[in-house]
Amino acid sequence: MGVRVLFGAAGLAVALLAALGMNALFDALNTRALLAGTRVLLFDTEDEVVERLQEAGAQFGDPQFSLAWNNRNDLDLHVIDPARNHIWYKERASPTGGELDVDANADRLRTTDRPVENIYWPPERAPEGVYTVYVHHYANHGARDPTDYTLRITVNGRTREFQGSLRHGEESQRITVDPRAVEDWYPLPAARGGWALVVMGAWGAALGLALALGLRLPQAFFKGHEAYDPREFRVGRVLLGALGGALLGALSGALGQLLFGWLFGLGEGFARLVGLAALGGLLGYGLAHCVPNLPVNPARGAGIIGGALALWAYDWALQNYSDATGRWLVAALLGLAIGLMITLLFWAMRYALVRSGGGIPSQRLGRAYRLTQSAKRTQ
Repeated sequence: MGVRVLFGAAGLAVALLAALGMNALFDALNTRALLAGTRVLLFDTEDEVVERLQEAGAQFGDPQFSLAWNNRNDLDLHVIDPARNHIWYKERASPTGGELDVDANADRLRTTDRPVENIYWPPERAPEGVYTVYVHHYANHGARDPTDYTLRITVNGRTREFQGSLRHGEESQRITVDPRAVEDWYPLPAARGGWALVVMGAWGAALGLALALGLRLPQAFFKGHEAYDPREFRVGRVLLGALGGALLGALSGALGQLLFGWLFGLGEGFARLVGLAALGGLLGYGLAHCVPNLPVNPARGAGIIGGALALWAYDWALQNYSDATGRWLVAALLGLAIGLMITLLFWAMRYALVRSGGGIPSQRLGRAYRLTQSAKRTQ
């Protein structure tokens, strides 16, 4: 049984390793910030803080100070403007135009586990100078402490986030903000379709490269099998197959992203289903031309099925863990599904050889579509 599932397990293992490596690279490059505001097939780029502000009916301005946390405790946002006006829940507006317009969990009887607070100035009306901002844990409403929070500051078209945690009664470190010195902050999110194609192409390339090597090299242990061809393990062919896998993997990732973007208006779930199915189908088709003993049509079909199942796995990961976990699961399903096609081909070859009484020359079993006809002619 172990030999029968070898290639499925190999596909799953190398796909997971590829996804793990790409997740680490994406984290190092802060890809999430780069893609914020862009619809991407395998990335959750929705801005949680912005979503909460919109749900709460908050105003957006420049500068803007927003606070979010994830329990029913009451955290308070404080901002001191350059004119020394202190804006907080007891002084919600300042003479300079600043206003606290959202104050979550202040009422113990009306709390939410998606709280947000917001202080803003209307654009081009804020005073010049240095702003001071800090967070105070005002009340514990029964949730466990310390309470983690995210403080987002937006000024002059750029934004930066600060994370921290507080216990009841504690106050965060005070942060000073000079709007004239934010050049190193991130630009506000904007749609970056080109970068989405690059990122998804890179993810597909890594997966294609890993599978091209991971599904070829274990076949060297089957030297006595009818499907074994020593020419497939020469250095040149191995490198060429790896390069082809990476190239076709990149194309499959880019195609999946294009379809996802084009069809998004018909529904996110439908667009992701088509995108993942196209990614898996093209990946399977491409790998069939880069990996020996991987039949074209079964590999393509397995990729489509794996991609369709990956939709459920990705959605489950988003709800329970993260998009990074979702990419692991998508890669694992595609690698497992496509890898199992080699196992099925080996079974078919062995079955045809047994049916023929050993009369089929092994070189005639090199392609799956010859099996049935060869078996019939030898009966």
